[in-house]
Amino acid sequence: MSNAVSGPVLRARGADLHIKPVPTPLIERSGRVNGRPFRFVFWCLLALTLSGCSATQFIYNRVDILVRWYLDDYVSLDREQQARFDDRFDLLIEWHRREELPVYGVLLDDALTILDDDVPLQATRHMADQIEAAAIRFQDQFLALLLRTGEDLSPEQREAFVEALMAKQEEFEADRLERSDEAYRADLEERFDDQLSRYLGPMTAPQTDRIATGVAEMTRLDRFWLEDRRVWIAQLSDILLVAEPNWPDQVLTLIAGRDDALLPAYKEGIDHNGEVILQLSRDVLRARTDKQDRKLRGRLVSLRDDLAALAVQ
Repeated sequence: MSNAVSGPVLRARGADLHIKPVPTPLIERSGRVNGRPFRFVFWCLLALTLSGCSATQFIYNRVDILVRWYLDDYVSLDREQQARFDDRFDLLIEWHRREELPVYGVLLDDALTILDDDVPLQATRHMADQIEAAAIRFQDQFLALLLRTGEDLSPEQREAFVEALMAKQEEFEADRLERSDEAYRADLEERFDDQLSRYLGPMTAPQTDRIATGVAEMTRLDRFWLEDRRVWIAQLSDILLVAEPNWPDQVLTLIAGRDDALLPAYKEGIDHNGEVILQLSRDVLRARTDKQDRKLRGRLVSLRDDLAALAVQ
């Protein structure tokens, strides 16, 4: 599948800084802030969260269990379906270990070089593009796995999947739309601080102020995201419940056209927030203390070594 197909699935739709370190089902887009500029930050946060608990290899070697737990929230597979899914997922992980982990090691070396050069803007944007390309490659493979798994589902299972999607939608709407703008921005500030602190250590006062300034500049997008998600669920549900012989192709067509269906104000907000986040994160990194720099570099090197070990297993 081409990047044109997977791109709309990959790019974030929401307005909360919420990171999930496991692949998501077809439409579960859990509130990530926006596209390319955020890709660098997202990847660093995910990678350093894993290395921070000294569990990179442990988690990677058990990612199939994590994915099972996640998918169980949406659909229950019988024993034969689960066995087929496991076999396909094993092939995906084998590909990822062989083809992608070495690439991640190179990206980590590039990240260290970026730090050496005081986080130049052009290099950071280039890194973001590389991270997005890597994410798209994985998204392509995982989407193919999900579609093949979907072909195994009974009508009852597809109906249960749709019901689970809508139930999650209602949970999101009840949880997020009731927030005032002040509560929304306070939540974002806390999430930025928590995520950045995971690999830098406690934020300094200037860094905390910079986060607050950046969050104040962001456009609130959760209402757009939830509206888009509800429409998306309805369209996907129609395809899955009717289940014509070419339904996987219909899903791919729906995915490919998703960006074009977004409201102009939503697209503008995504682009605007992406630039804000890129600048905010870059400024925080450039303002890091010597202690924060040592911690960051140590985690990057540790993760690089862990990934190198995984790649040869």
